[in-house]
Amino acid sequence: MKILFVDDNELNRVVLNDMIEMLFEDVSIETYESANDILELDISSYDLILSDIDMPEINGCELHDILREKHNFTKPIIAITALAISGDKEKMLMHGFDDYISKPIDMNELERTLQKYI
Repeated sequence: MKILFVDDNELNRVVLNDMIEMLFEDVSIETYESANDILELDISSYDLILSDIDMPEINGCELHDILREKHNFTKPIIAITALAISGDKEKMLMHGFDDYISKPIDMNELERTLQKYI
């Protein structure tokens, strides 16, 4: 499985990359700093996208819409966000995200969530 993760925070990218490498042997992950970076890619080779929500220029919700509408990406897109108050998960799911992981990322939650799609 090949995962793409976009987050403007370098520490978040490093930590999530390390967590996924510890949890899953057969999963590769590529990380990017901005939504603009991934819009130039051929995203069809990815099996799943993890996207931060609060990013400059293009936020995670806007990125989700672009990937679905303009790039015809039909594979899972999971929101990863510090927005963790009551109702935020439901908002992300209603927006069309396949799932939601809150920050700070809990390794057990990450594993449970990704297992659904691997």
